[in-house]
Amino acid sequence: MDSPILILLAGGKSSRMGSPKGLLDFHGTLWILAQIASYKHIENPKVYIGLGYDYEQYLETIPWFKDAIENSYNYNGVEVKVVINDQPQLGSFSTLQAVMRNINVGYIIIVQPIDVPLPNEQSLTAIINENNTIVIPKYNGKNGHPVKLKPEFWKPLLTLDSFSSEARLDKQIKLFNTSSVTYLKVNDKSVYQNINTKEKWNYYLMSTKE
Repeated sequence: MDSPILILLAGGKSSRMGSPKGLLDFHGTLWILAQIASYKHIENPKVYIGLGYDYEQYLETIPWFKDAIENSYNYNGVEVKVVINDQPQLGSFSTLQAVMRNINVGYIIIVQPIDVPLPNEQSLTAIINENNTIVIPKYNGKNGHPVKLKPEFWKPLLTLDSFSSEARLDKQIKLFNTSSVTYLKVNDKSVYQNINTKEKWNYYLMSTKE
């Protein structure tokens, strides 16, 4: 069975950060590349990146992203595909939809905002191995990311009107059969971190310094 496809959502404005979050310097590498590398230990890893606002800056800073729009690009053993959302003003759900339209509907997906660090290998593996339609990690009573979604849940999301107030992943999960949702306790607080300001970013850098 194929490993889940990781979707990195990096289409937002990053207004509070002041610059594209994925292009921040993370101990000598770009944050988005560090996030991709965090998925490398998964068998046959595939990562789809959803861009929107500032996509030109991403393509200029990481030239191979241009190649990854047309065809998958092998980045250090990870198969990477880039999708550009031409309506980023509609929010992260529209970026998610844009990416999902490029994925074979038989795949399980893992959805991760760019400003939430991927959890450690143990927690990520536990999320992947948990066999329910929707898996949401939980640390100290707080729900977080990445969220694992089976096709029977995410495929119908493609038909949702992006302009609708219902076009939100959290709302659609609440409308789904509760027995099909697992809230999985993990040992990594990264799952609920939301690093969306310079202050939070600087604190995260200090906390991850070797």
